[in-house]
Amino acid sequence: MKATFQKTLSRRTSVLLSASIGALALTAPALAQDDDEGGLDRITVTATRSETNLQDTPLAITAVTGEALEARAFTSIEDVAAIVPNASFRQAQVAYGRAVTAYIRGIGQNDFNLAFEPGVAMYVDDQYYALLAGSVFDLLDIERVEVLRGPQGTLFGRGAIGGAVNIISKEPGPEPEAYLDATYGAYNRTDIRAGFNYPLADNLFLRVSGVSKHRKGYQDLLDFRCAMHQAGTPELAGDFPSLDPSGGFVANFAGDDCVLDTYGGEDVQALRAALKYEGAGWDFTLTGDYTDDQSSPVADDWLQIVPTGGTENLSDMVYEPLWGIRYDERFLTDTPYETYATYADPIPAGSQFPAGCADDMDPSDCTYYNGSGDRGGTQLERKAVIEQWGFSGKFNADLTENLSFTMIAGFRDVFTTGINDTDGSPLGVQTVKTQIEHEQWTVEPRLTYNSEFMDVTVGGFFYSGDSTTTSQVAIPFIPLQQNALIQFDATAKAVYGQGVFRPFGPRLGITLGARYSDDQKDVSFNNGQGGIDTTFDISQDNVDWRAGLDFQLTDDVTVYGSAATGYRPGAFNPRPFQASQLVGVDGEEAIAYELGFKGDLFENTMRVNIAGFYTDYEQRLIPAGGAECLDSGVSGDCIGVGAQDQVEEPAGENGSTCRPITPADGPQNLAAGIGVTCIPKTNYVNTPGTVKGVEAELDWRPVDGLTINATGGWTKFTAPELETGPFVSDKPVYVPEWTGSAGVAYEIPAPALGGSITPRLDWFYSGEINYNSLSAIAFTESYSVFNGRITYTNDDGDFTVAVGATNLFDNEYYLNVFDLTAFGQPSTEAQPAAPREWYIQVKKRF
Repeated sequence: MKATFQKTLSRRTSVLLSASIGALALTAPALAQDDDEGGLDRITVTATRSETNLQDTPLAITAVTGEALEARAFTSIEDVAAIVPNASFRQAQVAYGRAVTAYIRGIGQNDFNLAFEPGVAMYVDDQYYALLAGSVFDLLDIERVEVLRGPQGTLFGRGAIGGAVNIISKEPGPEPEAYLDATYGAYNRTDIRAGFNYPLADNLFLRVSGVSKHRKGYQDLLDFRCAMHQAGTPELAGDFPSLDPSGGFVANFAGDDCVLDTYGGEDVQALRAALKYEGAGWDFTLTGDYTDDQSSPVADDWLQIVPTGGTENLSDMVYEPLWGIRYDERFLTDTPYETYATYADPIPAGSQFPAGCADDMDPSDCTYYNGSGDRGGTQLERKAVIEQWGFSGKFNADLTENLSFTMIAGFRDVFTTGINDTDGSPLGVQTVKTQIEHEQWTVEPRLTYNSEFMDVTVGGFFYSGDSTTTSQVAIPFIPLQQNALIQFDATAKAVYGQGVFRPFGPRLGITLGARYSDDQKDVSFNNGQGGIDTTFDISQDNVDWRAGLDFQLTDDVTVYGSAATGYRPGAFNPRPFQASQLVGVDGEEAIAYELGFKGDLFENTMRVNIAGFYTDYEQRLIPAGGAECLDSGVSGDCIGVGAQDQVEEPAGENGSTCRPITPADGPQNLAAGIGVTCIPKTNYVNTPGTVKGVEAELDWRPVDGLTINATGGWTKFTAPELETGPFVSDKPVYVPEWTGSAGVAYEIPAPALGGSITPRLDWFYSGEINYNSLSAIAFTESYSVFNGRITYTNDDGDFTVAVGATNLFDNEYYLNVFDLTAFGQPSTEAQPAAPREWYIQVKKRF
């Protein structure tokens, strides 16, 4: 068994550290610049679909400026959650490709399959992005990122039950400017970012930006045979062939270097262009973008290999006779940054084991390798591809002095792949490839009325998405081969309205809002050789609402209280083994109550935002695992081949279950359900839960040049099944109880150098996260990570040079853990985070 290597601070130490940095509260994500009075800047947000001051907006919002993102060395949306209290944006497990599992206040979604909708709504320039897959957005030419915490069911609606994230790019404008940003760092990292803004005419402006990112992966793919010989244990390699760098297996590969490839690298090119025309009282912006991400798969490590009866049989019948090896712990490495996973099967297509078994009358005499041309020989290209492009148009018009109209429409085309060598070895015990093709249209018109008495927004939303998911699964130890095809035709329609009313003067605001949503998803499901080929639909309508009060105690201090709802459309089990498991389930509903405080204190040198919340998660989706009898293909009949299980009927809403047979059961009796063949199943059911917590944000300028930021959040999640179920852990999945961050920067004038030098240190903390309540190994321990950076700014030359490091103290920790042994499979995998990486960055503005 591989030793646990996660090096973390204890929870007590971490909490004390966070308390010592910010005694008032914890958090402050936006790095504001000094205003003319030496205080903090006003931050404008569009969380209410119109421009408002962050401190006057009665919502829990984290607003991060583009300058703050750069100062913290953040380059993707995953990084942003590190400074958002009670949020977790993580790389999804490797089979899901380059996808983000986003959770806010305990609510989100981890499965990228299109059978499910996101629990946190993602927007790019007000354009809804409907997928988890491909959601690793690069922060290119960003004005700011807004993260809205808690249900946003009225103004944002679809999928915003946990919250919403809006990435806002810089707009074209009348002032010419340009920039060039180059970064070089560890693992041959080479990033080039460039852009310009140019006025083509007095009222026509063009802005273009692009990025090219290249970096070797931080996890090495080792040739197993080579590594065993170098380690002095050639007997563990037996006669297993080497993997030729070109992709094929060779018997006597003579390479000296055991490193064949790397995982966890980047190869990304992206381009964005926006054209804005300003007329008399109106403007129109046309935007287009393209991303080509040909990066390697994310790094994937194996925590344990536990041979099963199926893998032992495969070793006896195939691996031992062929190469003199077995599938066991010899394929574990001593470090998370090395692996033997090749994404290839060394056994050629058309092979038979045992030899001649296909000529027997009983096909069960063959293993997975039964002589078929499509069994064996899998060679997956080691890439997690994202190719996407889109365009959008935004039209604004002032209809009267108080009334304005906005129309936003956009199209997006996404192609993405996810691959997984699930067994962690070069044997091909299990390989998975998933491919998603997705097109979507969104249209959103809205009217906004602003006056001293009220600010009101009403609008509509239309979404149409056509998607196809193909999945290829090969599991020789079952033996199973499945080539599933799922097609989705989804539409969503909504009308909404929300207003802030001030009947008693400007200090007291009353917020009222409502939204009606109608979601429809038509599904065509075919799981290839699995015997399921059917169509069905999932439809749901819902009414969400928001009500709140806010009061300005002074010009700089606001308190507020609100209640708001959100919902997520229904879903189904996308991975059935037989037709009885293709079961739909209703969507999710939640109502959240929130109290908040927002204050700019001490002559605008300290910003403190605090919120407490209680969420009644009235209806949520959870998986319900188990087993049931393998259907013979005749309705209600089960296959009876002497397996030592008994079927119990009925078993509530989850259908039949299987249990070990006992002596009291007697001999096999198919009619009585005794001694049938059982098959695993995962259905999804609705169950309630509650979430409560506290979060705070601090931004402090105690003296000129010194900036202190801190964030922190506590979440307590409870649910009936966690209290009464047969679980190893009583914690919910994907939800850290504690999150925190802190940062300090000091700008030191350097007249002799014509500018200033700013050292900065950031600390990020995440509590323990559970990924499967039935598994004792499927969790990540709490951890702390530090980033450091020193920036030189030249005032006259308008350029900066920065030297820094992420994961400064080289902490080893995991981003997630996927325990397949809980599903009767032989391994547990996890995604290690990147080790310490240094970089040097030069940026010039023109």
